Amino acid sequence: MSDASANPVGRPRDLELESRILSATQDLLIEIGYGGTTIAAVAERAHCGKSAIYRRWETKADLIVAAVRASRPRSAPPDTGSLRGDLLAAALHFAGSDERSGRVLASLLSAIGGDPVLYEAAYREVGQPPVLALTAVIERWMAEGTVQKDVPVGLIAGIVPTAAFGSVVLRKQYLDREAVTELVDHVLLPALLRP
Repeated sequence: MSDASANPVGRPRDLELESRILSATQDLLIEIGYGGTTIAAVAERAHCGKSAIYRRWETKADLIVAAVRASRPRSAPPDTGSLRGDLLAAALHFAGSDERSGRVLASLLSAIGGDPVLYEAAYREVGQPPVLALTAVIERWMAEGTVQKDVPVGLIAGIVPTAAFGSVVLRKQYLDREAVTELVDHVLLPALLRP
């Protein structure tokens, strides 16, 4: 009896092709925006067939969201040993000097208002995970008694992402490390540790 996971069915994933497709998608988002980024244009830029893209991503929205997600690493909820350290580590997901990833995300954010399918996919895969990481940090410290039980966790966890996404839309770049640190020190911590 063989283990099914040891012998996967079908062709193995071609990670180099997948990387080319995601990179081509990012390039097109930067150069011509969401509207002009078509599956055909991505296929041409990535030197592959459209079927290679559709085998990996069912819709254009799925491809775009995957390209945006690939431009920024995901992070798990940190555990540094202090509330400030954890908040800062989670919030620094929104800091960066990488202009490319900021422009890729800006293209996505400028298009989500007119496309409900894209909005749902973007929220689920790009917007929600870092907010959940901040929420997990706050709830962990709440359970330990450091943060009061009556703080509006969702509201506070959304402050840094809202500022970051606003910066990306308006300036096409992420917040810098100093801005994130100031948000943690002067907004989040006072809100969580209020007397």
